[in-house]
Amino acid sequence: MTDITTDVLGKPDMQAVLSRTHLAHDMHGFLLPVLEAISNAMDGIGSRFGEEAKEKGSIHIHVRNPNDPARLVVSVTDNGIGLTDENFLSFKTPFSGYKLHQRGRGFGRFIAFKVFSRILYSSRYEFFTEQKLRTFRFDIHQDQEFTFHDGDAEFVGTGLRVEYGQPLTNWWELIRELQPGDIIEAIGSHFLPYFLYRWLPRITIQFDDALPENITSHFKDVFVQMDSREFQCDIDGADETLTYSLTRIPRSRQFRSHCLLLSAADRIVGYPRDLTNKLGQPHFLDENSKPYIVIAVVRGDSFEKRLNDARTSINLSPKSVEAIVSSVSDAIQAKEKGQIDKIKSEQSADLTGALRENPILRLGLRGRSLTDYVAAKPNHWKAEQFVSDLAIERFRATADLTRQITAAANSPADYERKIKDLVDKLDAGKKEALAEYVIHRKNIIALVESARKYQDDGKRSPEDDIHELVFRRFSDNVQTGYFEHNLWLIDDALSFLPYISSDRAMHGKGRKAGDKITDLVFFDDSMVLGDEDGTTLTIVEFKRPSRDDYRFGNVRTDPVLQVIETLEGAIAAGGITRTDGSHMSFAGVVRRFAFIVADITPSLHKVLKGHDFKNDWNPKMYVRYRDNERIFIQALGYETLLEMAKKRNQAFFSVLLDE
Repeated sequence: MTDITTDVLGKPDMQAVLSRTHLAHDMHGFLLPVLEAISNAMDGIGSRFGEEAKEKGSIHIHVRNPNDPARLVVSVTDNGIGLTDENFLSFKTPFSGYKLHQRGRGFGRFIAFKVFSRILYSSRYEFFTEQKLRTFRFDIHQDQEFTFHDGDAEFVGTGLRVEYGQPLTNWWELIRELQPGDIIEAIGSHFLPYFLYRWLPRITIQFDDALPENITSHFKDVFVQMDSREFQCDIDGADETLTYSLTRIPRSRQFRSHCLLLSAADRIVGYPRDLTNKLGQPHFLDENSKPYIVIAVVRGDSFEKRLNDARTSINLSPKSVEAIVSSVSDAIQAKEKGQIDKIKSEQSADLTGALRENPILRLGLRGRSLTDYVAAKPNHWKAEQFVSDLAIERFRATADLTRQITAAANSPADYERKIKDLVDKLDAGKKEALAEYVIHRKNIIALVESARKYQDDGKRSPEDDIHELVFRRFSDNVQTGYFEHNLWLIDDALSFLPYISSDRAMHGKGRKAGDKITDLVFFDDSMVLGDEDGTTLTIVEFKRPSRDDYRFGNVRTDPVLQVIETLEGAIAAGGITRTDGSHMSFAGVVRRFAFIVADITPSLHKVLKGHDFKNDWNPKMYVRYRDNERIFIQALGYETLLEMAKKRNQAFFSVLLDE
């Protein structure tokens, strides 16, 4: 509510009140004095004609020099009861009780001073059997607020005219851009509640000497109520009864998208709440493919109590507004079921296409049909949001599956049997997704095999080509999603670690002199398998296929020393900066692993032996645990890498596809 301050005589200090009253600097803010004048005119018409007000009442708005701020004049003339002695006494008394029974605040006439500096009133009213005249200039900035003058009113019969001129300079730029159509739309939309569930007199508007346009007639066939119901809603902790009214209108400059409007004192208060996200589209198409929107007007006694004195806003918490929006959106969706069904059908088609590219995402459906899943999600979601959501759901749904696959991979002797036990527990939808994913993995293996062969120029591909296939260089998994990398080629467990950095310095910026840039570094608060009492750090170094110039003891030619250097640099840094700018700390590293992926040529074999690596249990894989650095390092060739990946993949093929 607007605070009320008073002077020493107890009279409200209206200038102080106005200084704390904010008007948005837009069309609605500029027109608010005119809209208030129209509202007062309707009250005067109702007082004079009673039940015949709709048929006998008239309001005329005249806009002169609409795009010339220095000469602009706007007048509002009605044929109501006029400024009788009783009305004039109320007029002179700010925040009088007279308006309260009409759900007004008695503040509207003062709002005009936020826009205009010259305001004239002229009224002809009946006093018993004779007509009397009252004309004056009203200015709260003067010691004498009322300056009376002689002269007849410039209209016939009983009524009131208020004339606004000399707009404040901060409105001049907006005035120069005024369009008659926009003014008419703004006035019509402000009184939308009257069109839907009350009455309106004949309201006309005229620009300069053009013919008047009938606003009431213009909108009466547009703003037609199609549905109206009461509903209960929690408003700031109290269960309140509200009423919504719905109307369909053609899309226009004033109304571009579905929206919800709040109404108090039968006027629209505040700004429209856009319902695009709730309904899924900014507008619908009718049977002739013409765009239309749905407008909801919500009213209730609780709004009247929360209406501020300037009638520019209703004091509602964001939570209450969201509850209203949600309830009314549900009602609109029920009324527009055909349109919502079309949106859901389009969403299902988009998602089906996304699942063809990423079939393993089906695991995120958790046994639901695609239709049921889409029906439960927001109407505005596109394929990207569905993919993101399913990726999270898949990760949650397959946490146990991941652990079991990893456990099976660590037991090569009975890998196929364990995979079979696992697959037997999957439903048909998951088996289908898993089968498509296995085919994808088979194609990636073929690409790696091709990359390590001689090229047309007789040279080997650089290790960067294989690195790119495994994980995109100069990136991390903030930028690279699960389905954009192939870390399973090295180890299935690596695919699910929380943070992966590829070809990036620890500080996250461009490479500086002395920086050690490792191929892949993985960080995890707890291993996919194992204890949960520390941080795991895993390092991967790729080397060019068939390289044979390694030298022991020189960090430039010794991949084991390169791993140690990377480890020490990572621990010294204490963390790494992600590509999104956030920092991940990993102090207290207690588990350290490394992979050296390089063909085991004679020079590399000599280096590994020099570091006391063993290959007793598998001649094609060299291992060593270094006590000083507490790191377990595995060195394997590309042939071994592919062989192991093929075996793991073949187990899936055997079980799923009966190969």
